[in-house]
Amino acid sequence: MCLTVVVIVGAALLGHAQTPSFEVASVIENPSLPPAGARLQITPEGFDAPAYPLQALVALAYGSPRMTGWPEWTRTVRYDVRAKTGKPSTRQEVLAMLQTLLAQRFSLKAHRETREMDIYALVLEKPGVTGPKLQRVEIDCETNKLRDGSGPGLFPPDARPACGSSRETVRMVAGPSMTTSKRAAWTMERMATGLGGGVGRPVIDRTGLTGTFDVELTYVRELAPASFLGAPSVQPPDGVSLRDAIKQQLGLDLRSERGPVEFFVIDSIERPTPN
Repeated sequence: MCLTVVVIVGAALLGHAQTPSFEVASVIENPSLPPAGARLQITPEGFDAPAYPLQALVALAYGSPRMTGWPEWTRTVRYDVRAKTGKPSTRQEVLAMLQTLLAQRFSLKAHRETREMDIYALVLEKPGVTGPKLQRVEIDCETNKLRDGSGPGLFPPDARPACGSSRETVRMVAGPSMTTSKRAAWTMERMATGLGGGVGRPVIDRTGLTGTFDVELTYVRELAPASFLGAPSVQPPDGVSLRDAIKQQLGLDLRSERGPVEFFVIDSIERPTPN
């Protein structure tokens, strides 16, 4: 069974007078990786994303839904996106402006579908107990500062990444590779969605945990077969699989189920119009 609920994301939104939009915006293709230390910034005055792939921008704008229907270039081509709000704006208002920019400059149109399929439910392995690398934080995402009384989390208080951002470190480029992934102030719903790509099926949050969490996972994965890249075979590094890391480091588990999953389906998207 597939129940499709159409949500217009694109040109139809532009006909509304109240559609939020940036005062000025620049979109420039950038073949380089972002320079060291550069990071995405959302401020009351604007938005700055250095060398970001389009998929990441859409995920940010729409809250990291499960997405399908992408052309290959949206994964590989990077863009410098810089925009000014014209007036002090909240984070959610800036993200709404980003949705409008994606519709205007990339002709993004999409809809949402609910599909019945095999899933994993993300649950607590032991009721009321979380692992050492899953730490609740209370943070003001407008200022990116921890609220009074919040735990320290997994990042230095004076150098926290933006809410909802993630960082990944990989020790090798082929074969079994040690991967460390850190996420700043993620909800469990978003965490579950993000795990889906690594475990082979969609993941639904059933933890019952509310609020936001800093998360760190260190595990071994196969980035690309060494033989495919012409590299010699290598011994796997010491470490655990992603599923074991979820248990040992987060105190969570994946339970096999069947259920409805919502997808954000890309109907059409184009290379950006000139500035």
